[in-house]
Amino acid sequence: MFRAIGRVVVGVSDQDEALAFYRDVLGFEVLHDSDEEGFRYLHVGVPGQPHTGLWLMPGAAEHDRPLLVLYADDLPAVRAALHRHGVDTWAETETSLHFRDCCGNVLVAAVTP
Repeated sequence: MFRAIGRVVVGVSDQDEALAFYRDVLGFEVLHDSDEEGFRYLHVGVPGQPHTGLWLMPGAAEHDRPLLVLYADDLPAVRAALHRHGVDTWAETETSLHFRDCCGNVLVAAVTP
């Protein structure tokens, strides 16, 4: 029925702060950033995946449960990079770990399946 996931809307309290986190800490790239009638449309994604990403939109964070899973080949390197940026991690196993973005959303980093 479907062929791909397009975008996930992520509620953020500050779009500029969220952009800095996803771009500078997680390595995402800006796919779209425009203002239309006073509303900012900010779309970021993993490099090389131009049609899949996150809309960083004004709204409340999802504080209690994971919002999304990001796959990585080297989980220890992800953990080290997060810690270098002052990001706390928890629920760490050999295959995954949890962390929060700058607005309080829970994200999971997991070994690529």
